[in-house]
Amino acid sequence: MNIFLNIKFIARSWWRNKLFFLISLLSLTVGLGCTNLLTTFFIHEYNVEKHNAHRDFIYMLRQDSPMEEGIKVTYSTPDATTQIKERYAEITNVLRVNRIPVHLCKYNETTIKQFLFISADSTLNHFFPYTALEGSLKEVLTTPDKVALDKTFAQRLFGNHSGMGEILEITDEEGQRKNYKVAAILEDRPQSFLHFDLLTGMTGQSWGGPALLKLQPGASSLALQEKIKNDKIPALVPGSQYYIDPIKEWYFSTGKDSKQQQLSFFHHSDVLLLYISLISALLVLTIACFNYTNLTLSRTLQQLKMIHIEKLMGARLKEIRSQLFLDAALTVWFAFLLSLLLINDLLPWFNNLLSAHLSFSFFFSWQILPLLLSFIFLMAVVPGLYISHKLSGQTLNEYRQTYTGRKKQQLIWILVTLQFILSIGLVYATTLAQGQMNLIKSRAYRYENTIEIGNGTSSLSPLYQEMKQMDGIESMSLSMSSVLYCWMRELPIRQADGSIQHHFIVHIPANTAFFQTMHIRQIAGVPPAKARQEYGHPAFINENYARLLNIDASKIGHKLNEFDEYSDSLSTIAGIFENFPFNSLEEEVGGQQISIETEKKLTQKGMFMQIKLAPEKRGETLAAIEKLWKRMNDDQEFNYIDMHKEFMQRNNKVITLSKILISYSCIALLLTCFGLFGISWYAVRHRIREIAVRKVHGASHWDIVWLLNRSFLWQILIAYLVAIPVAWLLMQHWLEQFVYRTSVTLWNFLTPVFIVSAITIITVTIYSYFSARISPVDSLKTE
Repeated sequence: MNIFLNIKFIARSWWRNKLFFLISLLSLTVGLGCTNLLTTFFIHEYNVEKHNAHRDFIYMLRQDSPMEEGIKVTYSTPDATTQIKERYAEITNVLRVNRIPVHLCKYNETTIKQFLFISADSTLNHFFPYTALEGSLKEVLTTPDKVALDKTFAQRLFGNHSGMGEILEITDEEGQRKNYKVAAILEDRPQSFLHFDLLTGMTGQSWGGPALLKLQPGASSLALQEKIKNDKIPALVPGSQYYIDPIKEWYFSTGKDSKQQQLSFFHHSDVLLLYISLISALLVLTIACFNYTNLTLSRTLQQLKMIHIEKLMGARLKEIRSQLFLDAALTVWFAFLLSLLLINDLLPWFNNLLSAHLSFSFFFSWQILPLLLSFIFLMAVVPGLYISHKLSGQTLNEYRQTYTGRKKQQLIWILVTLQFILSIGLVYATTLAQGQMNLIKSRAYRYENTIEIGNGTSSLSPLYQEMKQMDGIESMSLSMSSVLYCWMRELPIRQADGSIQHHFIVHIPANTAFFQTMHIRQIAGVPPAKARQEYGHPAFINENYARLLNIDASKIGHKLNEFDEYSDSLSTIAGIFENFPFNSLEEEVGGQQISIETEKKLTQKGMFMQIKLAPEKRGETLAAIEKLWKRMNDDQEFNYIDMHKEFMQRNNKVITLSKILISYSCIALLLTCFGLFGISWYAVRHRIREIAVRKVHGASHWDIVWLLNRSFLWQILIAYLVAIPVAWLLMQHWLEQFVYRTSVTLWNFLTPVFIVSAITIITVTIYSYFSARISPVDSLKTE
């Protein structure tokens, strides 16, 4: 029996059991696709700068944050960077990189708004070896007003045209325009730590920023760090120190590190998110393997009948084993090939979800392909060898005695219960992640359909007056500070043990409409509209600021500097308002002060506007504001911040995790559905005689349906009691990173069991009901 004849027999077997084969194939395809996708992403992220020969010698220069204890910032002044470079022989090179805040890139009629423009020292190639497809990178880094473009960005801007020597008009965030000449096109660097669309040299005056150090081979970063500390190189805060950290340590963040400074031109990856994603994928693969095992066991008896027919026809044991091995192995390999097609289709969605930069070609790189092939080889060979050797030597009677009785039922019972455990755990995790996302949405409601305009350089009072009668605006306010990018001042408070605890206070001077526009709920005090009539310089403080200073409603009307010596001497406490968040829910809301300023002062210094748009007229209102802005600002580009989008972006980690868990929970439940269908078919198939006898003795269709559902419901109950404590412990650990977290309710515990039970009952009932309608006479004849 040659291999082609084996394949012919296998194809016939698949066709006779096409439903089981398709369910097995689909389960394995989805499981392998999800697992391979996230495993590849994990490896892609972990091997940052894999092809960079200098990777192990590149370190990030960081120092203690002046804003919060235990947090590091990637910043150093030009003087400090120069001192460190000149003083220590361990350092071979220093690279300073900074983002240039820009709004628009224009070439002829092509305009791009979303892009990343950075400046860097001429030492860039000593750290990150870029290849120039055209032009000279050295010229870009040493000559003013020259730029290099990433190849992908160049294609967006120029299409098939080279672009070398062309002039680009760049508009910054303040509306100022500047021309740059394209002097180089750079090849994309896979798994790069540094990311940009446009690059220019750092040829002008530098105000400080991120700096990277390249050390001598064999130099100790810890020893260098200690030297810098002992030499007292000037830092942002006197007494604080510098840190020399490997780029991989900075690249991956977890726990409290998630609060660390984020820089758009350096890639970051959240370790916790990576691990949760990978575990979710492995759970889905496990469910798929359980499905495959259950369905394989369900059609084993038919395979044995076929084997013994082949033996009677003269087939040798070796040929039968070969056939059984090929059956199992080909199923896995087909699933693997289909999973690659699935990955190709899902890759754009996946990259968008995780802000990843995976390409389909990376799956065939030497980092991934050997690993994937080894994994698939094990999945194909091990089950294939087991099945071929175990079944080929057994008779039908031996099989029936060993596998059709209690032993096989126990094995399938265990596998189905494990499948329920994984499904319930994923659904529970999803409900908590969704609850945290809903909490974020509830905190973000104040920012919905709200934009902020202003660049801090000129008063917007004339624009504010012009827009008062504009249609499509629900409310707007004028302020002297941005809301999401406001300045903070320090408030040191002495504790009972004599130590000093540092807090930071946000101060936003604005008009009375600010409270309405930002949906700020006042707890105590006079209404903002009447505050200036009551007090000369009214100041409203939030709950946390009041708590820090031990201020309650009885202190309204007192001078603020009676409690906060660092406050100005004019501000009078006019009221207390509810905390409202600026940043991620991982961070506690700090002290907030809103001062109601005079119209005269706002006319001079009111450089920001917050505008609440009517949702049904949002597009046309924005167009009208842009038209008015350009008319009043000499055709300067109109720029605004979508406050809701910005706030949600600051909480993007939770949103991403929630989407991943929802996706994988839905996949797990779908695979559970497939598996239950196969197992219910098996249960009915092997209880046909029992069902027929029960019907003869008067059992109704629904009695039979309950008989078949009862076992599965017991399995769900046992799985629930096992899964929930484990899932609860894991999710509580995840929630601990948030200062403001969703509460665990009874609904979180009931939802998983309701969903899994409903899917089980529907799936099993459909098949068992139709099976119960079969005539008992026909069943007893065939059995």
